[in-house]
Amino acid sequence: MAQEVKLRICGMQIQGGGEEDKVEVVSVGKMYEEDGAVCVSYEEMTDENETGIVHVVRNLLKVQDNQVEVIKRGTSESHMVFVPEQATYTYYSTPIGELEVSIFTKQIEREQMSNGFRLVLQYDLEMNQTMISQCNVDITVEQ
Repeated sequence: MAQEVKLRICGMQIQGGGEEDKVEVVSVGKMYEEDGAVCVSYEEMTDENETGIVHVVRNLLKVQDNQVEVIKRGTSESHMVFVPEQATYTYYSTPIGELEVSIFTKQIEREQMSNGFRLVLQYDLEMNQTMISQCNVDITVEQ
C-alpha cells in the first residue's frame, strides 16, 4: 500500500571552473515497495524561463540495496542508474534532441530514519563524452 511522503531534494553541481550550481526541490509523493525496491513517485514543476509555460515532470525514485534509479517522464526524459564505483550510460531526451549521459557514481549513502530515509549520491556527470560537473544530491523522504 502506498504511503504519502514529503520529499526534499538538494542538489549541487560543481563545474570545471569551480562554479557551483545549487537546486532544491520540495514535493509530495507516494512511497511503496515493488520487487524488493523502495519506490517513491512524485511530480515536479519546471518552467521555461522566457515563455513562463509550466511543465509537469513525473519522477520515480527506485532504491535497492546497492543501486538507485531515477526515472523522469515529461518534456525531458531520462533513466539514470547509480551503482557505486561504476559508470552507467543513458540518454537524456529533450524537446530539441538527445544527449548521451555518463554517470560515474562515487558513493551512495542510505540512512534509515524512523519516519523515512535519507539518501546521498555523489557522482561525476559527462555529456557527449565531456566532463560537465561533480554532483552531490541529498534526498530526504519522510512520512
